[in-house]
Amino acid sequence: MTQGLRPRSDPRKKVVILGASGFIGINLARRSAEQGFDLTCFARKMSDHWPIGSRVILGDLASPPGELLEAMEGAIVFHLVSSTRPTAATDEAVAEIATNLMATVGLLEATKGLDCRWVFSSSGGTVYGQTDATRISEEHPTVPISSYGTVKLAIERYFSLYGALHGTDYVIARISNPFGPHQSAAKGQGLIAALFERVASGTPIEIWGDGQNIRDFVYIDDVTEALALLGQRGKWGEIYNVGSGAGTSVIELVSRISRILDAPAKLVYAPARGVDVRRNVLDISKIESNLGWRPAYVLDEGISLTYRWREGR
Repeated sequence: MTQGLRPRSDPRKKVVILGASGFIGINLARRSAEQGFDLTCFARKMSDHWPIGSRVILGDLASPPGELLEAMEGAIVFHLVSSTRPTAATDEAVAEIATNLMATVGLLEATKGLDCRWVFSSSGGTVYGQTDATRISEEHPTVPISSYGTVKLAIERYFSLYGALHGTDYVIARISNPFGPHQSAAKGQGLIAALFERVASGTPIEIWGDGQNIRDFVYIDDVTEALALLGQRGKWGEIYNVGSGAGTSVIELVSRISRILDAPAKLVYAPARGVDVRRNVLDISKIESNLGWRPAYVLDEGISLTYRWREGR
């Protein structure tokens, strides 16, 4: 391992966010700026929501501009780029591999000599697959049932490979189902955003199966706090679940949003999809014991804050 790639004792002052125009990226950029980091936002397109004064680099992850590589030197690099969403289809698998997996491996290769710390945003909702576990720990078998989850897991493994071969400094965050301000239903970014739109507009809500599938929803401010801690103090090469540790059924979630909007929900039932796991609730005891992180917001608080943000737009 080269001198430049050994763990640093001094705190890093720079943050680079790959995929900064997405839901998590916007919120993380704002938090990083508030914390006083020298911030670089990288994405394909500009966002009006980036903090004033942040450095902006536009481009494609598959062919990163030289100025991005320069910005990454000495930085905490948050990899939030994902061009697809979980689906049962495999018709986009080749594109998914090219735009997500191959692009990431190419960037790892291009930066293997840089002194930077990676925090990769993986998926706690898809990499584990079907399970009867009440809560899923990081040691649970990973058997994804979607191309999305398979690609996320493959990227994790490449980070591990580059860590072993080149001393690449990285931490993996397996995030459950984040929600909150700047999440877009139009972009398919989350169930809660979609439910707000459909209930508010009176649009029928399609429920796959019986609506009793259980998910782990975590408010975005808790997610950005966890990512910040992982970037600063997460243990080199470790995987950390980031979730609420509590489960909520789809039907219960619809009821809560319908109640806060004071509007009835129109439900239409459809056959269950093969891509949907029955239960997914993350065990967050590792990040709690290692870094002292626990969610500050329960589900109802997060939904209420999201509602206020929607009303104030």
